[in-house]
Amino acid sequence: MPESFPAMRNLKNRKLYMQVYDELRNYILKQQLKPGDMLPTEMEMCDTLGVSRNVLREAIKALEITGVVSSKPGVGIIIQEFNPDFLFQTLFYNLTSDSEALLNQTLEVRRILELGFLDKAFLSLTQEDLQALQAQVKKMSQIQHSQAGSGRATTIFGPDFYQADATFHKILYNHVDNMVLKSIIDAVWQCDRYHKEHVRTTYLESTVLKHEKILAALLNHDYAAFCDAMHYHFDTDYKKEST
Repeated sequence: MPESFPAMRNLKNRKLYMQVYDELRNYILKQQLKPGDMLPTEMEMCDTLGVSRNVLREAIKALEITGVVSSKPGVGIIIQEFNPDFLFQTLFYNLTSDSEALLNQTLEVRRILELGFLDKAFLSLTQEDLQALQAQVKKMSQIQHSQAGSGRATTIFGPDFYQADATFHKILYNHVDNMVLKSIIDAVWQCDRYHKEHVRTTYLESTVLKHEKILAALLNHDYAAFCDAMHYHFDTDYKKEST
């Protein structure tokens, strides 16, 4: 056995507020606290844990960041309902904030999930959904034509185009009874949004065409064509269109 482990961290140096964070989390689990339940007051927790108010508040802040509790002035610290949107957005943001490779992996997760639920999405769409999908494609098309008319080779991947694209996909899976699926898709969209700034104008044109193919298949109630269009959407190399 080696005499020392230089790559390992001495656990005694772990910040006190993180030890308090662990203790509070364990307390919530052991007491089986439910959404809406309250933690003890700050004074009671400081006395019980033997820590200062500043240390306790750092631990509470960490619990708030992870969506476990919320602090309301004049009320106290309240246990929050589990929110998968918050969980996955935080997870994917931390995964992809500094790595293009990890971003591409999260996009692959989205691809597998969306393609895996095609049958349920197809069967769940209503006439109102089809009209909403048409509206989003029209928005993307109008933006694309305005950018194409500028004569510029590149453009900003603006929030309006992004929102129409994201909304289109949310509508596809809106009635699929799987909250985790929709939360993961939304989280990946949020990450992708902030990694895509300048794109070629042909990228917008290609994106519009892909969504028009999907919409046409749905309007014709053609499941096979819908599957083909969705696979085409994901499998065509977008990188060739981005700068």
